[in-house]
Amino acid sequence: MNPENILAGTASLFTALGDKTRLRLLNLIRDREICVSSFTGTLGHSQPLISRHLAYLRNSGIVEARRDGKWMHYSLSKSLDENTARLLFELFRWMETQEGLRLDREKYRESYGPADKRVEVKPKILRTRRTSKAKVSVQQSFDIPQPKDESDYEDRYELAVHHNELEDFLL
Repeated sequence: MNPENILAGTASLFTALGDKTRLRLLNLIRDREICVSSFTGTLGHSQPLISRHLAYLRNSGIVEARRDGKWMHYSLSKSLDENTARLLFELFRWMETQEGLRLDREKYRESYGPADKRVEVKPKILRTRRTSKAKVSVQQSFDIPQPKDESDYEDRYELAVHHNELEDFLL
């Protein structure tokens, strides 16, 4: 690959990470898939603003989207290169120490419950037929320790309806 293209991709990655709203979005989707309405409810921003920032993250290759009827669900990309995955892993570890970001995650849990499952980071090498170069694919998300009081969340949301079920009901 051309060194100029590599440099441009790196600059795009750091530009995507250089905005506080995008960092807040990444903080919420680091271990789960989230729809736009959940972002707007948690962060208190308008849907167009959230969608614009998510599009920026998609264009940089950090985030991917899945359509489910009228709803768009966002998660970390499953095909990050090894260096980007390592950078995000360290970013998410740093996020655990930031009070404002921790409060965003708590607000999300209070509204929508804890994450259903965690996926470990497992790099795997894929060979493509068009080129002989290997491409690293990383399954997301990153296993960041849960708060110690997770049992409180389980008790509190035992009878709660998950937001996706509620959205399906409303359709």
